[in-house]
Amino acid sequence: MTLGCGASIAKVILIIVNTIFLILGLGIGIAGLVFRFGTDLLGDEIKDAMKSLNVDVVGGINVYDIASSLSLLLIIVGFFIFLVGGLGCCGACCQNRVLLVVYAIIVAILLIAQIVGVAMFAGFRSSFDDTFKTEFKKVLTTRYNQTGNEDLTNSYDALFKLYKCCGVDSANDMPSQSLPSECCTATDPPSSCTNTSSTVHEGCYTKLKDQIDQYNSVFIGVGVSVLIFQLLCVLFSFCLCVAIGREE
Repeated sequence: MTLGCGASIAKVILIIVNTIFLILGLGIGIAGLVFRFGTDLLGDEIKDAMKSLNVDVVGGINVYDIASSLSLLLIIVGFFIFLVGGLGCCGACCQNRVLLVVYAIIVAILLIAQIVGVAMFAGFRSSFDDTFKTEFKKVLTTRYNQTGNEDLTNSYDALFKLYKCCGVDSANDMPSQSLPSECCTATDPPSSCTNTSSTVHEGCYTKLKDQIDQYNSVFIGVGVSVLIFQLLCVLFSFCLCVAIGREE
């Protein structure tokens, strides 16, 4: 089947875009795998510490269930995009209208779902952050270093040591001016570690947020690229379908 110049260009572009689509889908899947298995954020030690601190559940929602579900979602979406890209490549190479139509419909639905999902996540993120910080600070100020809360205190100290942080926003959130040695650098004697020390670590909320936010630029860049490629794929697949129909 001989296609016109415009249809041939659309075919080539569709193949190229879907090849990139394949690579990006694989990248998202790998990013999800790294987020799930390659960072300390979802490690058992941190999970146990957060559970002991009673801040693993915010507003009835388990924090680590969300993080685990998000990483799993990235894996599924990434490899789904990889498979859809393969479908688009096959449809374009074989000039199969059925494959191209199915491909275009799937990509269009996926595009809409992603836009809605991003909007919902953006709206939820702000309220979730505020609630998490409030609960985290409340437990610290009312139960840390109190009789009967030794396990909780030890969990907070483990968190301070692991992330080299102190308090929530800052060391001023601690219930007393005298701080545990984990809040200051190892060179300071425990007796001199106070919330006015020049070597006191920054707040834990900032450290935890920074660990999550370090992936933002990667996710945003990949996400915007995927949305653009998806839109191009839909347009070119329909153009190619029309051209194939005319040749038939």
